[in-house]
Amino acid sequence: MTESNLAAEAAQRLVAGDRAAALSLYLRAWNRPDDEVAERIFDIVSEWGDIDAALKTVEAEAQGGNPAAYEALAELLVELDRPKEALAALRSAAEGGRDVTLMIASVLADELGDREQAEEYYRQALVDDNPRALNDYGAFLSEDDERLDEATDLLRRAIERGDTMAAGNLGRLLADEEKYEEALPWLQQALDAGHRSVLAVLGETEHALGDLESARTHLREALAEEVTGAHFAYALHLADTGSPEEAVRHYESAAKEDGETNAHLNLALLHEELEHWPQADHHYREALAHQDETAYVYYAQFLADQNRGDEIGALLKSAEQLALDEEDLAELRALAEENGRVDNS
Repeated sequence: MTESNLAAEAAQRLVAGDRAAALSLYLRAWNRPDDEVAERIFDIVSEWGDIDAALKTVEAEAQGGNPAAYEALAELLVELDRPKEALAALRSAAEGGRDVTLMIASVLADELGDREQAEEYYRQALVDDNPRALNDYGAFLSEDDERLDEATDLLRRAIERGDTMAAGNLGRLLADEEKYEEALPWLQQALDAGHRSVLAVLGETEHALGDLESARTHLREALAEEVTGAHFAYALHLADTGSPEEAVRHYESAAKEDGETNAHLNLALLHEELEHWPQADHHYREALAHQDETAYVYYAQFLADQNRGDEIGALLKSAEQLALDEEDLAELRALAEENGRVDNS
């Protein structure tokens, strides 16, 4: 039975209320983790109401001779934050003949933090300059500041071989390096190819280049589509264009909803600008609690301005224990001395 016929029969079984049969049929139609069949599988599992029962159905299908089901099982286990089990499922899929080399690399890198072993799998996937492997490996290396040249080369090769996502990843890399003029055409190319995930960084890049109207449009689209990083990028835009109160709301969303810990320092600075002293103090402390090293000097200056210079000595001591940048430490020491409170104990 063809993939489309299996999916059609699965849909009929689902309408009839037989989730287990529908799930098994969809698993037999599984091709890759980003197609419509995969979406149906994830929908069934999430709506099942009994995760364990759903996973047992997937496991039974896999153990019954369908190695693709192990691949689907791994995707589900990643979503459930069970990466070690996901990795085991992927190894079973590989033993059954499925090409899951890139998925194994991704789980090792993104879920288990084993970058050394992940790189071995990324390299294995570079067969005949496979464009997806070039893109994924390039994106992986772009997280290492010392290997950005390698990442750029891989992403350019992926683009040459038709991987449109690589254009977005190259644009992100260049934007992170503040090479906004170089980043813009790659980000626009990725967006034109349908990769909406670049909306936030595209808006951020346009803002940096002074195209505020386009930036606002793309950042609002990113918010509406819940693109990762949209709240933080839009807050930056608002703060720079004279809307600090609205910027505060989006930084708060970035911190609470997106887990963007860098937002706390920005919130502290905005509250200080708005003369909201208790809120500023709270977010400075939150920034320090999240080990934002750039917050120390700003907080020390805030304390001095608030006639709380006697607290800077303790702040300096904490910074010294963190082995803060020597230039920042020197500035902290100067502020502590100016306020007559250096703790030499």
